[in-house]
Amino acid sequence: MKLVAYRTTAFGQALEPQFVVEELEVSEAMGKRTRGLIGHAPLKPGQGMVLRPCRWIHMFGMSFAIDVLYVNRRGRIVAVSENLRPNRIDRPVLQAAYVVELPSGAIRNAGLHVGDSVQVEP
Repeated sequence: MKLVAYRTTAFGQALEPQFVVEELEVSEAMGKRTRGLIGHAPLKPGQGMVLRPCRWIHMFGMSFAIDVLYVNRRGRIVAVSENLRPNRIDRPVLQAAYVVELPSGAIRNAGLHVGDSVQVEP
């Protein structure tokens, strides 16, 4: 799977794709979502994980920081958390349908913001 992110205009129109995660793992089963990236090697650029459904995450047992996109059912980014460090709990985002975990710095490097759109593709 892969993730494609689009900047969105003030009128809600998606622009050209600006960020692609080529190696995307999708975790939809309860056990996989609960475990997430615990015990996983640090993410490299171009890697990520989707936890679906999910409205908040914890970093207990993690050994590296990550960036997190909170995405609603329409694929719109409704919240972001950058450089979330191990042994922390992020805030719940009630509007989120799923989260995308990315390497730390990915959100800033891609220029992603609340209101942009993402799509998970085969």
